[in-house]
Amino acid sequence: MNEIQDIRKRDAARTREAILVAAQQVFSTRPYGEASLKEITAQAGANPALVSRYFGSKEKLFEEALREVLDSGLLTGVPRKDFGDAVARLFTSDPEGRINPLPMLVFAAADKGTQAIAVRLLRDSTLKPLEAWIGGHDAEARAAQIMAIATGFFTYRLVLPLAPFEGQVSPGVRTWLARSLQMIIDAD
Repeated sequence: MNEIQDIRKRDAARTREAILVAAQQVFSTRPYGEASLKEITAQAGANPALVSRYFGSKEKLFEEALREVLDSGLLTGVPRKDFGDAVARLFTSDPEGRINPLPMLVFAAADKGTQAIAVRLLRDSTLKPLEAWIGGHDAEARAAQIMAIATGFFTYRLVLPLAPFEGQVSPGVRTWLARSLQMIIDAD
């Protein structure tokens, strides 16, 4: 491969990544139907035709954007005895540069196509790994309970904000969240 081809490959990879990051930001702030490819590619500094080239369609771009932000390791990578506190800390901090997948999931519900994608990815990328990590006869139900608490918390923190969950979360809310999550893990 010559130097020019090497540069083009690197530029293509950077452009694809910029489109993906822009899509994650846009899809996490508005429903799929309101998110335009023109807005996404403008934010990425790319030509709208490149979405088709790199992803195939807006729906496939959504799928890839959501797949990349779903990370079950954030839940399963903590010691069981510290699960509630670690996850509550994760949920109540705003790590720079990390897109929270929950708004994308909530906004996906407004469109049948993206809803099906979101349910499939959530099941495969988060629920099943969490279920395996929990183990036991009722692991599926307990994993779903954790998902319900997380979805509810972030819905009222980011999408339909309620004062107790906005901004800096009070120690009381954080303690409630940690205890609720830990109780699910400790249940046998």
